[in-house]
Amino acid sequence: MIKLELPEKPAELTPEKERELVEKFKADGSAVWKKSYITKPLLTMTNNKCAYSEQALNQESAYMEVDHFKHKNLYQDEVVRWGNLLPSCKKCNDTKSDWDVMADPIVNPLADQPRDFLYVKAFRFYMKNEKGQNTIRALALNDRDHFVNPRSEIGFRIVETLEEYLEALQEEELTPRRMKSLVNRIKSTLSECGPKHIYSAVLSTHILYESPVMRKLEERLQALDQWDEELEAIRRELESIALPSPD
Repeated sequence: MIKLELPEKPAELTPEKERELVEKFKADGSAVWKKSYITKPLLTMTNNKCAYSEQALNQESAYMEVDHFKHKNLYQDEVVRWGNLLPSCKKCNDTKSDWDVMADPIVNPLADQPRDFLYVKAFRFYMKNEKGQNTIRALALNDRDHFVNPRSEIGFRIVETLEEYLEALQEEELTPRRMKSLVNRIKSTLSECGPKHIYSAVLSTHILYESPVMRKLEERLQALDQWDEELEAIRRELESIALPSPD
C-alpha cells in the first residue's frame, strides 16, 4: 500500500447528480457508482492497481471493484462521495466487506501515510499499531495465495536480475557501450519497484532494506563513476514508498 493523491472530482459528479444517485441507491440498492466518469479516474489514480494490495486490476481473475471506504450500507449518504471510493481487487473488497472504518479504523491511502501504521518484512505486512493491525486483518494483506506468493516471486526475480547486472559490472574491461546498456537495464529493473508498478511498497522495501544487492550496486556504480542523478532519483522514489521494519 502506498499513499495516493485524490484526483479532481469529476465534473459530471455535481452536487445535484450526487443527491440523485444517493436517492436511487437508497431506493433500490443500484450500483450507482458504476459510471465511467467515476471508475476511470480512480484507476488512473492508482495506475490500474488495487488501492490496498497493489494487485493489478482489470486482468483475468482481478477485475476492478469499487470499494466504499465507509461502507455503502452503513454510510449511505457517502455512496458516491468523492474521496470515499477506491479501486479494489475482489479479495480486498470481499474481505473488507462491511467493516466499519469509523468504529475500527484502518489505513486510508488517500489520507494516511501507510508507513505510520505498517511495515514490511519478507514480503509480509506487519502492524506498528492497532490501526495497522486492523488494516492487515480487514484486507487480508498477508493472504499467501493471493498476495504473499506473487509478491515474493516478483521480488526474487528482480533481485536475481540485479545480481546478474552486478556480476557483469565486475568485468575487467567494460566498453562504454556495454556500460551504458548495463546502467540503463539497472534503471529499468529498479523502476519495476516504483509506484506505477504492482506491489511497489513491498518490492521497494525488499530491494532497499532486505536484499544487499541495491547497496552493492550503488557502491560499484559510484566506484565506476556511473551513479547518476537518474539513479539517485529512482532510489529516492523507492524510499518514499517503502515500508521498512522499525528494527
